[in-house]
Amino acid sequence: MRIEYNEELRMIKDEILRMSAMTEKMLSDSVAALKSQDCELARSVIDRDDLVDAKEIELQLVVSQVIATQGPVATDLRRLASTYKIITNLERIADLAVNISKRVLELSEVVYMKRLVDIPRACELAEKLLKLAIAAFVHEDISRLREVVDMEDEIDALNIQIHHECLAYMMDNSKNIHQGSVFIFVGSYLERIGDHATNIFETVFYIVTGDYIDFNDLDEETIEQTLALQKKIKAMELEKSAK
Repeated sequence: MRIEYNEELRMIKDEILRMSAMTEKMLSDSVAALKSQDCELARSVIDRDDLVDAKEIELQLVVSQVIATQGPVATDLRRLASTYKIITNLERIADLAVNISKRVLELSEVVYMKRLVDIPRACELAEKLLKLAIAAFVHEDISRLREVVDMEDEIDALNIQIHHECLAYMMDNSKNIHQGSVFIFVGSYLERIGDHATNIFETVFYIVTGDYIDFNDLDEETIEQTLALQKKIKAMELEKSAK
C-alpha cells in the first residue's frame, strides 16, 4: 500500500509540473505578444486556458481520490490537501496571462508611446519566482526563502514604477491615456502573478514546517530561524535514509 501511495504522490507531482509548465509558457507568451503586438500569439494563449482549466479539474479529482482511498494522516494529509491550493494558484496565473493577452488585442493598432522595458522585466522575475516555488514543492525545500521574498519585493517595485511612468505619459499627452491605462493593468496583473507564485511557496512552507506564515509579515529573524529549521529537517532526512 505504501509503494502504491508513493507512486500516486509521484504522479501528482509530475502532473503539477506539467500544469506549471503550461502556465509558465502562457505567461511568457502573453508578454512576448504584448511586446511585439502579436495578436495571433495572444489568441493562442487565450485558447490554451481551457487546457489549464481541464488540468486543474483532473488534478483535483486525482488528489481527492487518493485522500479517499489511502486515508493519509499527519504530514501526508497536509501534503495532499495543500496541493489543492497550489493547483488553484497555477490556474489563476493562467487566467492573468489570458488577461494580458486580451489587452494585446486592445492595442493591436496602436503605436506604443515607449519601448516596453519594465513589463518584460517583471514578467521575467515572475517566471523565475514561479519556477522556484514549484521546484520547492517538488523537493519540499524552503531553503530559498530569502530569494522568494526579494523577488516578490522587486516585482512590487516594478509595478509601482510602471504605474508612475505611465501616469506621466498620460498627463503629458491625452492620446496616451488608453494605452497607459492598459500598461498599468498589465503591471498589476504581473504583480498578482508574483503574489500567486509566493502563495505557492507559502504552501510549501506549510507542508515542510506545519506552520502557515504570511510572507508579508516576515522579518530577518524569522527568515533565519526558518532557514535553520530547513537545514535541520534535511539533516534528519539524510540521517534517516543512511540507516
